[in-house]
Amino acid sequence: MKKWLKRILWVCIGILAYVGALYLLQDHLLFFPDIRYVPPQETGVEKFREISLVADDGNPIRAWYAVGDKTKPAVLFLHGNAGQIATFAGQLDVLVQAGYGVLAMEYRSFARVPGSIRQDVIFADAAKSFDFLQEQGYPKIVVYGYSFGAAFASGLTSLRPADGLILTAPFYSLKREVGDKPVPFAKQVLRDEYPSYRYVEKFTQPLLIITSKNDRLISWQHAQDLFKLSPSAQKEIFVLEGPTHNSLYFEGSNLPYILKFLANLETSVK
Repeated sequence: MKKWLKRILWVCIGILAYVGALYLLQDHLLFFPDIRYVPPQETGVEKFREISLVADDGNPIRAWYAVGDKTKPAVLFLHGNAGQIATFAGQLDVLVQAGYGVLAMEYRSFARVPGSIRQDVIFADAAKSFDFLQEQGYPKIVVYGYSFGAAFASGLTSLRPADGLILTAPFYSLKREVGDKPVPFAKQVLRDEYPSYRYVEKFTQPLLIITSKNDRLISWQHAQDLFKLSPSAQKEIFVLEGPTHNSLYFEGSNLPYILKFLANLETSVK
């Protein structure tokens, strides 16, 4: 065989091996779960208690729940793709202290929850969590997602009648987000697209989107394009200048806007 044919063959083998590895390892490249378990008592958020729900397929759903004022809206929180609920609990305490009921759902494979993440599975687990909040008697339920959790939050609105949607640092779709990165063939091998745009363009209830031009992980243009798609008559977007992807949440840059959004919904309840 001529040398150039051998070279082409080895290049083809290398590409196939690379693409195969991307496909097989994509969950490890996308999600960074903390597999340790940290209980609510160690986070300093005194009102959180752990509850256990059961998914449609029998898998346990772990969630942390803080009882709120039943005359106020409740919040279902879906966190980002790293850590676990405990990682995000401190900032949620601001909502808890303001009197809102808050439920934070854990994902499969995070913090010793069995199973693995799949788009439809997480949407369905979130729907079960939503049902729990409905059973508690709150007048309205707001779904709030940060980063990857914004994709889960958006998807949930196709399954349950959320009264409001809050997206912090969202992406338009995972396919577009991965396509923004210099990783050849990555978007072509995705098992799940997480198409937030498909759900946002059908969601007519109040919508709040918060993003930052200094977010180097997910471009603020994703949020801008989601906002343009929204048919909601009550929608707001805040494009901040300074916060990074992490500080937008962990330093509470988004909290003033969220508290105002919830207060407006609370007023409409009364």
